[in-house]
Amino acid sequence: MKSVTTPLAVLACLSLAACDQPKPRPAEPATAAPATAAPAAPAAASANLSKRAEMAGFSLDVINDAKDPVNTPARISASGPVTLTGFGFDPVAKAPGAAVDIVIDGVAYPTSYGHQRKDVADYFKTPALENTGFTVTLPAGVIKPGPHQAVVRVVSADKTGVFDSVTIGFVAQ
Repeated sequence: MKSVTTPLAVLACLSLAACDQPKPRPAEPATAAPATAAPAAPAAASANLSKRAEMAGFSLDVINDAKDPVNTPARISASGPVTLTGFGFDPVAKAPGAAVDIVIDGVAYPTSYGHQRKDVADYFKTPALENTGFTVTLPAGVIKPGPHQAVVRVVSADKTGVFDSVTIGFVAQ
């Protein structure tokens, strides 16, 4: 009997020892990585700057295919991107501004600023104004159908304030 109990005792001890070890478990199913948010739109350069009394040196030359929207009310398509181009400068410094934003219905959008505009420098007889062109393309869906108000907002050359243009009305259809 002694010979049988010894192997049984050894097996019992090994069984208990095996209970201390966790059983291998299947790996957790992979979860999808959290979706990353779309990159935020760049902040408008004119945010938090005070408005100056002087009017910006500016022109809004084109909204999509509508030329001279300052003098001829523009009608544009609301079904695609909207591109606005023109020039803007600091009228006090008679120099390029630090930046130009387009404000549509109270929302400021940064532009790509500093494009060559020799015509502006020639017209104002100020060579410093040669690189005052801007352009911005707003994605489809930003401009909804209906009437809108736009302002060319120039950040002063010293970045202490902003100059606004006249309000320019246009209609998106």
